[in-house]
Parts: sequence; structure tokens; C-alpha cells
Amino acid sequence: MKKLISILGGLVLTLALVTVVSAAKPADNHAGAVTYGWHLSGAVMPVPPYGSLDIPGSDTASKLIVNQPNGKVTTNVTGVMKGLNPDTTYTVYLSNGYTPYTPQSVVGTWTWTVLGTYVHDIIITTQNPDGTFSGTGGWPSGGLYQTTETITGQIVGNTVTFTTTYLGPYNPGYTVTVTGTINPGGSISGNSPWAWNTSAGAVKPALGSTGWPGLLTGVSTFTFTTNSGGEGSWHYNFKDTVLKEFSVWINGAGATILISDSILF
Repeated sequence: MKKLISILGGLVLTLALVTVVSAAKPADNHAGAVTYGWHLSGAVMPVPPYGSLDIPGSDTASKLIVNQPNGKVTTNVTGVMKGLNPDTTYTVYLSNGYTPYTPQSVVGTWTWTVLGTYVHDIIITTQNPDGTFSGTGGWPSGGLYQTTETITGQIVGNTVTFTTTYLGPYNPGYTVTVTGTINPGGSISGNSPWAWNTSAGAVKPALGSTGWPGLLTGVSTFTFTTNSGGEGSWHYNFKDTVLKEFSVWINGAGATILISDSILF
């Protein structure tokens, strides 16, 4: 009986040791499927040229699933595509990572000086991908306005045009449109319809990547075709590939229409 107890005791000890060993995981184990976001191309790259053939809604309808079932040894990537054009062939580009593009912007608070004397506050709250913007203003600068203003305009390349409309109480209904050029340091100045300029930093510079970052080394493009409902899927397995960063680009009719988040490991 003592011998049996001794054997059982050894078995329990062995099982306990096995349990402890199997519970350990590599520090870099990323096992599990993670869903990453898609973006319409014009949302993360300059417009134009990107965004010309975007299909609204396809970014939120589609899914990108990245799975690392054994840490960084194998990575499986699956695209579940929806909301695309029916019966259409698209090309998948497994690409290097990128930094989302942010266009130059006039969003923020700055001052607008007319004829070197009349200083207005300008508060731009919204700027769209096409460069149109809107906000409010007031004269004189400082917050105790004799008149408030609405501002609408557009930034195209190195040129800024905006229209101000007085709301009152001073001179309600007065409106004027001015055009100016962006200077080093982000100020704007112009002579239409009279000399004017803004404070420095009115225009924030563009940031991020401005184009396709190129295919991952050793990877070729491939295609998938949607069904009559505009749905399709594809799968790619990175075998024994150590990935640090990549992104997925979907092209149709020769133009990029969807770009994934840049996926970091």
C-alpha cells in the first residue's frame, strides 16, 4: 500500500509540473484574431489623386482580420469585402506601413489684419477633405466684439480664399471675399480687395505619407472577384515571416479605393 501511495504521489507531482510548464507563453505571443479598420483611400492619402474612385460605405462594410496563431511565426490575413461593385475584380497589395496623411489645415484660432489696422479674430472649426472650411470671427480681436462674423472658404495648394459675413450688431450683412498666399511660417497675406495678412501659424503644414509605401519584400499582388452583391473574400498566409509593420491596399480600375490601418507588431 505504501508503494501505491508513493506512485500516486509521484504522478500528482508530475502532472503539477506539466501544468506549470504548459501555462508559460512567449512574451511576444500575439495569438488571436484582431480586426483592423479600413479607410476610403481619400481619408488617409492626399485628395487628389486618392479618393477619385472611392466607394462610400465599403470601408465600414468590409473587415480585415489578422491572426497570429503561434506568436510571430505565422500570420494569417483575411479580407472580408462588402459594399464593393458587383462582379468586379479587385487587386490586393500587401504593402509596407505608412503614416496617415494630414493635409495642410487652417483649423484653429488666428488673427486677420486688414490694412495694417483692423484686427479680427478668426476661429476655424471645420475643414473637409476637399479643403473647404468654415468657422466664425469677430472684430475687434480680443473677444469683446463690435460685430461677429461667419467664415467660409477653401485652401487649394498654396492659395487660401475665404468669405466673411458680418452678423452685427455693427454693419450686419456686410460681406467680402479675400484671396491670399501661404507664406513660410504659416501666415497668409494678400492684396485682394485690399492689403491684409494673418498671424503666423494660421496654416498648419501637411504631415504623413503622400503615396503608396510599396509592396512588402517577397510578396506579389493577387486578385479577388466580387459576386453579384458586391461581396468577396481573400486570404494570405505569411509563413515563417517576421513582420514589423504592414498595410493592405485594395485597387480597382487602376486606382486605390481602400487602405487598411498600418498594422504594427
